[in-house]
Amino acid sequence: MKLKMLLIIAAIYMALIGLGHLISPVAMSAGVVPADASVGLIVFLRHYAALFIAIAIMNWMARNEAVSPARNAIVTANIVLFGLGAVLDVLGVFSGAGIIGLVPGTINLIFAVAFFWIRRTSMSARVN
Repeated sequence: MKLKMLLIIAAIYMALIGLGHLISPVAMSAGVVPADASVGLIVFLRHYAALFIAIAIMNWMARNEAVSPARNAIVTANIVLFGLGAVLDVLGVFSGAGIIGLVPGTINLIFAVAFFWIRRTSMSARVN
């Protein structure tokens, strides 16, 4: 898979997750947040939508960029984002948050591995 395609897929995925958190943060919690959550908690959870949407925009805008230190940073940030997300999802499952956490954990792991694999072949030799 080419980096451009991976950035496009990741951008769409992150945009969908962001919109989901914006529109229905309780549903996006997959049962972790109770249906009768306080307004304050719902407002707090909606803040995550901004992060997901911002990452989606960053990935979308980077899709056509040539090899550069900036593009290398974006690829590395995606590895950290999706890798840490996978670890946290699995830890959540082991902490009792529910087996459903393995779904986003698996998706995050696939993205992390894909970005890592592509980084090996597409990063510039010099990283600042």
